[in-house]
Amino acid sequence: MRELYPLAMVRILKSLGFALEGLLHAIKRERNLQLFTVGYVAVLLIAAMLPLELWEWIAILVSGGAFMAVELFNTALERLTDAVDALPKEAGNTKLHLSMKAAKDVSAAAALMGLATAVITMVLILGPKLLMK
Repeated sequence: MRELYPLAMVRILKSLGFALEGLLHAIKRERNLQLFTVGYVAVLLIAAMLPLELWEWIAILVSGGAFMAVELFNTALERLTDAVDALPKEAGNTKLHLSMKAAKDVSAAAALMGLATAVITMVLILGPKLLMK
């Protein structure tokens, strides 16, 4: 049993490496993710200067993290869809290509909803505290 522990740790570390590679890939190439990341860091720095309660921190962290996760899924789906869509467009594939467009559009809508939720959460929490200063 002991000999399995190092092997499991190696697998976990490899998985973590792949995840970080994916995150860096998305941040380097996705303008929306870059903009949100910069804005989110700014929000966190501003929040650090305000007297926030624990639940307010949790709401800011969960909404921001959830949006980033949705945006990463959106990026992954776009990459996969683009790869499949690059295949030759045969006469019978019209429905397939329309379905791929719909998948990308719905994924983008999910990212938009996640962004709206994160922004509204942050404005509702930080807005009154900033206006009181």
